[in-house]
Amino acid sequence: MTSLLATYEAKAKTMDTHCLLFALGDIRETLDIHRDKPMDDPYHQKLWAEWDAYVVEVQKRRGA
Repeated sequence: MTSLLATYEAKAKTMDTHCLLFALGDIRETLDIHRDKPMDDPYHQKLWAEWDAYVVEVQKRRGA
C-alpha cells in the first residue's frame, strides 16, 4: 500500500506550480477550520501529507 505522502508526492510532480500554490492556500484554510480535530484523524493526516508533498515540490522548483 502506498503511503499518503508518496501519493501526494507523485501528484505534486504532475501539477503546475500555480496550482500547487493555490492548493497550499486551500489546505492552510482547511487546516485552520479543522484545527480542533485530533492529529490522528484520517482527514487531518491527509491534509498534512498533501501539505508536506506540495511544499517540498514548490521548494524544489524554486531551487530552495
